[in-house]
Amino acid sequence: MQPVSTQRIENAIRIVVQLIDMSGDAYWPVLERLEVEHAALASREERLARYLAGEPPQSALRRLPPTARSTPRERPAQAG
Repeated sequence: MQPVSTQRIENAIRIVVQLIDMSGDAYWPVLERLEVEHAALASREERLARYLAGEPPQSALRRLPPTARSTPRERPAQAG
């Protein structure tokens, strides 16, 4: 089994797009999944490149949207 790469995902996307074009929307969920996997792998590769270039992880946290940052959750009040 070959390791997953952006190129392999892009090839799979091209194949699935052709299937959708020929057969209809039955393969649409596969396309959506491949798009998510492609974005995640590209993000991972980008982050690794930044860290290898010497950028500290703290500055990478500032790049995340506020909803992606971890925030403390409120605990529900306990009945006592």
